[in-house]
Amino acid sequence: MKFMAAGVPFLIAIASICIFSSSLPAGAPGLKLMVSQFPDGKNLILVDLDQEKGFALSFIHSVSKTRVTDIYRVENGRIIQTAERFSAHGAGLPSQADEPGGICWEKKGDEFLLTMERPIPQMVIRTDKHYENRLMIGRRVINLNQWEDQALRLYIKTD
Repeated sequence: MKFMAAGVPFLIAIASICIFSSSLPAGAPGLKLMVSQFPDGKNLILVDLDQEKGFALSFIHSVSKTRVTDIYRVENGRIIQTAERFSAHGAGLPSQADEPGGICWEKKGDEFLLTMERPIPQMVIRTDKHYENRLMIGRRVINLNQWEDQALRLYIKTD
């Protein structure tokens, strides 16, 4: 996703060799999204995904000062990024379809959209209260800045 200079708030998805082992389909009973501190692993919130097939993360871009929304689905216990939406180009934002996992890059009205199929084996995000980090699951919006600025790990859990 976005990688910026150290000290600059950013939202990242870090790929690692860890692959989720669950084989539950999206929206399966018992499917949950865990948010924990990274790297110490202290659990902060566990959110039910039973009725949803995915979630979104949004933040205010540190350069353009506009909202960016990253959209994910959960499939077979894995997180897959399917799109990134934003209204103003800024450092670290995609500008063509050949981004990793990119399928199509287009401008729709006042918005840019990168459609993708990007598996995220391990997701770690960096929060900063100035950038309004939010987790959206269905109609539920969770303020990720309710905890101090830090790195958070998001991963799929099953019962």
